[in-house]
Order: sequence, then structure tokens, then C-alpha cells
Amino acid sequence: MQSFKTVYFDIVGFCNAKCPYCHSGVNKIGRGDRITVELFEKTLTKLLDKNVITKGTVISLYSWGEPFLYNEIHNIINCINKLDLKYAVSTNASQVPFIDKAFVKNLDHIVFSMPGFSQESYSRIHGFDFEDIIHNIVTIVKDCRNLGFKGTFTISYHVYKFNIEEIKKCEQFADDHEIVFRPYYAILNHWWMLQDFVNKRFSKEEADKILRNIFNLEDIENKMKSSPKDYICPQFNYLIVDENAHMITCCQLARNHKEYSCGNVLDTDIEIILNKRKNHQVCRECVGSGLAYYLNNSMAMPDFYKRSAKQKILALKQRIKKIKNLALSEVLNIFG
Repeated sequence: MQSFKTVYFDIVGFCNAKCPYCHSGVNKIGRGDRITVELFEKTLTKLLDKNVITKGTVISLYSWGEPFLYNEIHNIINCINKLDLKYAVSTNASQVPFIDKAFVKNLDHIVFSMPGFSQESYSRIHGFDFEDIIHNIVTIVKDCRNLGFKGTFTISYHVYKFNIEEIKKCEQFADDHEIVFRPYYAILNHWWMLQDFVNKRFSKEEADKILRNIFNLEDIENKMKSSPKDYICPQFNYLIVDENAHMITCCQLARNHKEYSCGNVLDTDIEIILNKRKNHQVCRECVGSGLAYYLNNSMAMPDFYKRSAKQKILALKQRIKKIKNLALSEVLNIFG
């Protein structure tokens, strides 16, 4: 059976940001719950027993949800430490968790998701107080490093048409705190909204508003048609599990999509789940239409962005670390 190096495991099925182009932010469609520590441990234990994950797998505690909203995250992390697994977090930094030695023991990396570098940009997307976010990021980085954490912090900067002028300001902030800076084009991260856009179901006024904010949607039909016939969606290279232990077909699908789940990890044979995941109609249609190719190529670093000298050094260090971790992962797979 295939082993996966990355699992995205939502410990909460909701988020407190108000992103207008994301399932979690707009309308709160199919708002989820939070996992119990017992269910979390049982799920990971089964995935380990079936060799779906190994000691070299990184458990990323997020997909649609904001992990630091989980009030028992210390118990989740204790469970990860007990199983001797690595974990990662992506956060909007609206909350600062309790950080102790257990928190950093098996922490691999933290990603800070940012929609700009001003109050104006935050008011348009996340809806948070910008100064609070900056304070929280600095606090999290400082507290982790003071406890000996040597891993990577990354800012995932969502590039919209309205925040281009803020890119270098955010990069300077990242340089000052030795945080890796990664600007990526924002996408229409909402399955039903994306379907409506592709199929021209929006009014001209609504479509124009989206186009004023998001890159790479112009001429979307031709971009989809450029998909190679043998294109394989990278979603198949990792697993996504929600807070109810359901293995999710794709990170793009909303909870109210009929093919959202491939089955529950705890009561369905893993091989059946993985096979079903590769044969869902929505996947065939998404890949066949070129939409999967468009989505995965739209989330790219802008051509106009040029890394600072500091970022070039941090990027090199990150690549070296990744190579070392891959080598260690292979050793663990052989002997573990």
C-alpha cells in the first residue's frame, strides 16, 4: 500500500477569517465541528498500522480549519508526540496558542497565511486587526525559538490585484524576523463559486468584481484547454482527513458536495478508500476539463517578484533542510 509523506488533518472544521473567496470564510457552508483527541489518535494509529503513514510523515493540522481555535490543541500535540510523528501548522495568526517544550518537540514548520500587509487588505479579506496579527506572528516565532525550535517559519502571502504594493513591505518584515517569504497568487478557493465562474453563471457585475481582485481568471477556458492529456493531479500525492475521520476527495470540494468524502478511515477498508478517491466522477471531470491543471498552475509565485538577498539565503537553507529530511525519512521507512 502507498505511504504518504504528507497528511492534511483538520482538527477543526471551521475558521474565524472572513475570506470572501473561500469555503470557510463565506456563508459558512457546511461548517464543521472539532475532533476529539481519542478519535484523532485512533485515526492516526490506524493509518500507521496500515502503513499509509510512517514515522517520516508530516501531519499538517489544517485544511479548511484554523487549528489554533482548537481549545485542546496541547492534547492533540501530546498525541502526536506519543506516536513520535512530526507535525505542521498553517494559521491566520489570529490566536496565539500556549507554547511549551511539548509544542515544539516534534514541530516541523509553521505557515502564516496573510492576505496583504495593511489594515486595508485585512479588512477586505481576513477581517482581523492587522496590528494584532503582526504582534501574534512575532510572539509565536519568538516563543518557539526561545524553546529551541530550529524549524521553518513561512509567510504564505496571497497575492491579490490590490495588495501588490505591499509585497515588499511584508518581505522586509519576514527578513527582519528570519521568516521565509512565499508570495502566491490567490485563487477562487470556493468550489461552487469557481463552477459558477467557469460556467458563466455570474452576472457581469459580479464577475467583474472578482476579476478586479483575483489574477489568472482572464481567459480561463483557454488555460484549461492547455492541460496535458496525461495530466495527473498532485492532490493524489497526499491525503486529506477531516475532523470526523473522513478521507476527503480533494481540498477544493465543499462539505455539501456529494463526492466530498471517500469513506471514513475507521470503518472502511483503506484500500477501498484510496481506490474510490482515484475514481470519483468529480475528479475525472475536473482533470478531464483541465480545471485541475488550471488550479494547480494558478497558485504560482508571481513572475514579477524578485527575492531579497535574505530570502535567497533562507530559501537555500530550507531546500537543504528538506533534502536532509527526505533522506532521514527514507531511513525511517526502511527501519521503522
